[in-house]
Amino acid sequence: MRTGASAKVRTDIGAGRGGGVRATCRALASALRVDLNYLFGDGVMQYPIMFLMPFAFLVVFQDRAFIEDFGYTLAVSMEVFSCTALIVSMAVVDVQSGYRLRALMPVLRRTQVLARYVMGVALAVLASVMIVLLNLLQSYVISDWSVMANMPTAGWGLLIVLLVVAVYVPLSYLWNSANGLQVSLLVLYLVFVVGIMSWNEISGGITSGMLHAFGFAFPHMALFAVAAVAVTIAIYVASYLISVRIYQRKEW
Repeated sequence: MRTGASAKVRTDIGAGRGGGVRATCRALASALRVDLNYLFGDGVMQYPIMFLMPFAFLVVFQDRAFIEDFGYTLAVSMEVFSCTALIVSMAVVDVQSGYRLRALMPVLRRTQVLARYVMGVALAVLASVMIVLLNLLQSYVISDWSVMANMPTAGWGLLIVLLVVAVYVPLSYLWNSANGLQVSLLVLYLVFVVGIMSWNEISGGITSGMLHAFGFAFPHMALFAVAAVAVTIAIYVASYLISVRIYQRKEW
């Protein structure tokens, strides 16, 4: 049992019992700083390249030799993947270090998990902003491109990143191998790419027929969007609770 100053530090910084909102915020900020240190440990130069490369692909793949709007679809996929890959980077560092830094932090485990989910929200917002910029660039590349009609893509991108984070983070706490973490993300990414490419490919056939059959959903698109957001939030919260349960039982 901790006594004296160490117990006080543990309670105040980790917001264990009676630490209050300010103590919780300090603990969360400490955990977030660790995640940011993981991301920027090798410098920041790789990130502009990572997030700007999709813009180059959008312009290069505009000949529609593959599928309609292939460049835009590829660019959106790359932005989503880039943001989710950063979650993997933090998890890989944890595994490679054997969670030694985590074990030494005067922050409760549930707060450390919360920081990872807060980071996931921030990355989802970043992905959404980048997709908006891709949408604007696409309007300059293709004269008949409708910015407003394609703006919901940014919202769906945000939800997709949140869902990938919700699925991946519990897995990251289960894995004790960096290879396993990377393979898990690759599988999720392939499922996403195949899904979005297939949607575009059959949009004039099977999918069109399905949408026509369920055309009653279109007058209630706002309600559908609200439901999608609500379901995503519920999954995200459930994922956080599962991750806390896994992480609290994890042996160093």
